Amino acid sequence: MSKEYLYELPLNERLRTFMRIEFISKRLNYFLELDDSWATRSIIHGLIEIYSILSRTDVRREVITDLDRYIYEMKKYQDSQLADIQVKSKEFQQDLDILKVAIDNSGSDYLKPLRDNEFLNSLLHRQTLPGGKAEFDMPKYKFWLDSGRTKSDIDQWVGVIKPVCSSIDKLLWMIRESTEAISTVAVGGFYNHQISRNHKISLVRIFLDENTIYPEVSGGKHLISIRFFNWGDSEEKWSQTKENINFRISLC
Repeated sequence: MSKEYLYELPLNERLRTFMRIEFISKRLNYFLELDDSWATRSIIHGLIEIYSILSRTDVRREVITDLDRYIYEMKKYQDSQLADIQVKSKEFQQDLDILKVAIDNSGSDYLKPLRDNEFLNSLLHRQTLPGGKAEFDMPKYKFWLDSGRTKSDIDQWVGVIKPVCSSIDKLLWMIRESTEAISTVAVGGFYNHQISRNHKISLVRIFLDENTIYPEVSGGKHLISIRFFNWGDSEEKWSQTKENINFRISLC
């Protein structure tokens, strides 16, 4: 099977926040598998980024609202006459119930262990300064990196945000799987899609068979526009392709 290239555009701020957290969480989880000081630095950077997002907006409340909504919908599907739907909806509900219990148990003030940590706060204040966590600026940071306690501390700190991050992963998976992609054509590199008033879309997904072009998407409540661009170099500006582009699109 040939490789597909996926581009996504969230159409509301709630989903943008979820996907930013998902993006940082994936990077954080990648470095959690490595065992060196540079990986640890990257983990701390990602942890502080997620903490900054979670502390600015009430993401936990939005996640709980979405979990409750999906749990309710899964219970309705269990009344279906189709056995396969009954089984799958029950499995999904059980997964959601586990996530809901974990996030409920974390409590509304779940970020307190991070917020009250003097060491993490000293790193947070230097996060936006280029090279701000260099060893000569922060000998305390270097000492901690060499202390042998990094894994236990990181496990504890990551555990604080894990219920929210795991719930977001599941919610985004369900949103993405809610709609099948359809094949279509962008005539002259341009594609418009009218959205009916009774069709609520929160995420646009574009699947390409080749990596010779890329899409730029603009969207609102009633219209989605996609333009496909050729890759330019230092001497040539990026330009919209004039060719017809076959692609698949999913409106979730």
